[in-house]
Amino acid sequence: MNRFAEFLRRQIDIDLELLRWVREDVEAGNAKPCGGTVFRGFRECELKTRLLRQHQLCGSGTGPCDRLGEAYPPEDERGCATRALLGLPYADRPGYRARWRP
Repeated sequence: MNRFAEFLRRQIDIDLELLRWVREDVEAGNAKPCGGTVFRGFRECELKTRLLRQHQLCGSGTGPCDRLGEAYPPEDERGCATRALLGLPYADRPGYRARWRP
């Protein structure tokens, strides 16, 4: 597994943990309901996880984007444009590298 994929998985895990805290606060009555944004956040994390899993082999020669000729070389670490785009919401977080931008 490369550093970019590890970074993305770690960020999704952080998002999930933050969402769990918010949900627990709402359920305990310590915060007002967010109008569905917590549930939307969980769905977005699921989407990111599924896309990352689907494109985990891109850049290795056997991923879906490799067959389309849209993958980056392995040393690039991004794998493909889909993975690069998944990283954009995390561009301001520690550990994100400028070279991972699409």
